[in-house]
Amino acid sequence: MRNFAVFFLVAFVLRAPWLGDPLFHADEQFYLLMGDRLWHGVIPYVDLWDRKPLGLFLIYGAARAFPGNGVLAYQLMAITSAAATAVVLARCARHLAGPRGALFAGLAYLIYLMAFNCGMGQAPVFYDLPMIAAAWLVIGALADTAAPTIAGQRFGLMARGCMAMALIGIALQIKTSVVIEGIGFGLMLLWAGWRRGWGWPRLAGAGAAWIALALLPTALVFAAYAAEGEARAFLIANVVSILGRGQDLGEASFRLAKVAAALIPFYVALAMGWRIALPRSESEIVRRAVLMWLGLAVVGFLAPGTWYDHYVAPALMPLAILAAPALDGRCRPTGWLRRVLFVVGLGAGLGATTVQAHRFGDTTDLDEAAAAIRPHIDANHCLYVYEGDSALYSATNSCLPTRFAFPAHLSTRFEEHALGIDPTAEVERIMASRPGAVVIDAAPNPYGANMQTRAVVLQALAQHYQRIRTITLGTRSFALFAAR
Repeated sequence: MRNFAVFFLVAFVLRAPWLGDPLFHADEQFYLLMGDRLWHGVIPYVDLWDRKPLGLFLIYGAARAFPGNGVLAYQLMAITSAAATAVVLARCARHLAGPRGALFAGLAYLIYLMAFNCGMGQAPVFYDLPMIAAAWLVIGALADTAAPTIAGQRFGLMARGCMAMALIGIALQIKTSVVIEGIGFGLMLLWAGWRRGWGWPRLAGAGAAWIALALLPTALVFAAYAAEGEARAFLIANVVSILGRGQDLGEASFRLAKVAAALIPFYVALAMGWRIALPRSESEIVRRAVLMWLGLAVVGFLAPGTWYDHYVAPALMPLAILAAPALDGRCRPTGWLRRVLFVVGLGAGLGATTVQAHRFGDTTDLDEAAAAIRPHIDANHCLYVYEGDSALYSATNSCLPTRFAFPAHLSTRFEEHALGIDPTAEVERIMASRPGAVVIDAAPNPYGANMQTRAVVLQALAQHYQRIRTITLGTRSFALFAAR
């Protein structure tokens, strides 16, 4: 509990200036909108569309169950999840380092989350917790092959594997990309069974059981959709859309370069830690397993091809564990390394978060925009945010004119082949329904714009709408149009 208190306090203090900010991140705005609409009977993928698994929306739905500010609720839930992840991470790091190194490893994870745009409620902040818990079980099983423990005798390999794969299953319902790490963890468990002398029939049986447990939550969700005749909607959102998403290779490569540069202190820590004597007989097996986990996490980061900064968050866990021996060192070089790692992390984390919040705006910006929109909408004439922030729907309590309420899905070219529908036809339908107010980027050619759908909106605006004013959200400007 002491470590949790330390980690929670650090995470809370670092994030305190931005607590309650409803515009902090575009993704989080939409997740909260989805969580809120769940309480009104909305069915994800059918009535309101996104490609994230159901579990993430249930987390945000839980945040809306608390009285008061749903934004503050999900952010405090995220801080709690990050602190709990750091606690389990530190326990994993104890296989490679002393208490001080393990503590520093947990702190490094918390600080660098902010550097990679995971300061509040991005999906990795929530799925990292079941993943690190699964990793702790797998690492413990591997360590027991070299040095059996009382815990290993109390919880056999089969039981540990079942718990680990059940946790992987939970994580899969928050983010599907963890399947890569999950496969790796399963293979490590099978290797541990082989080391213990399990025969092929026992290995096959255990493997089948572990796979079934990992897939069970997703299978149950799919079965529920299939029972309602919505299997296609589930598959398009959870499978087809991931494969059909486009990208800007130049911009993605720039993001990749920034991520690689920000992780330089960890590269140095890994190289330095590799030269430090490990404290236990099982430590070498654990270190190799964590290194394999790091490789799997890197593959998970690279696989989508978009290379957004928050996608690297799962790799921070094995990186921090592997850095623990160097962070535990007492010589002058390791002392300098600690200073550099934390100074760089704090600078990048606080800097990135400050820039993010400045760009997107705050509660005052959102309230002013919502006040300008409300007179022009009612139960039959919704707000349509073609370009802008989905938080505007929440702030105005507007009805939704489309199930594709995350603006980028219909307004950017990267999504045009990933939605399972014709985006141009959908935008034509929306504008034909005569929304009471429309929000569109004030710039004539925003980055990544789908020019076909934008042309439909601009034509309808010219014929049936008048420009009321410009609304400002942070450093961004949007034109507000109302029906004539």
